[in-house]
Amino acid sequence: MSLARAYHVASGAVSIGGTSATAALYGAAAAAADLNIVGIKPRVTSAAGSPPNNTSVNVQICVVTGTVGGGAAVTPRPTGQSSLAAQSTWKSGSTALTGLTAGNVLWEDDIPYTAGGGLIDWMPQGFEVNVAAGTLVAVYFTAGSAGSGCSFAVGLDFAE
Repeated sequence: MSLARAYHVASGAVSIGGTSATAALYGAAAAAADLNIVGIKPRVTSAAGSPPNNTSVNVQICVVTGTVGGGAAVTPRPTGQSSLAAQSTWKSGSTALTGLTAGNVLWEDDIPYTAGGGLIDWMPQGFEVNVAAGTLVAVYFTAGSAGSGCSFAVGLDFAE
């Protein structure tokens, strides 16, 4: 028997052209169950347009407040032994996410602003990013310089 149910959720391509923070993925932990993010994979999926030279993109997992608007529903897929549906709910920023205000930063890093730029970060056991029951979170991308025709994506591995 597993100690937790493991899932993967991904944003799909999210278009970013300016330098303001853009929500790529939104999640709401279930009211009665927290979740633990154990891995994150942010990446530049396309820089077919005009990415700026010599800059990076800041990626943050933030606690958010507000009432989410927009977004496209995404269903986490089980990656462990359980086939039960995730208790948390998720939305992709592939359709703009609105109504959110970023708060406490739970994790952050920078990736190069170039096609294929990205990273994979696995949290050491005991240092998972904990999202308390009923908490709202979002993954934000903030480009250091404006580009055009560029898209980003993020995947999260988490346990409930």
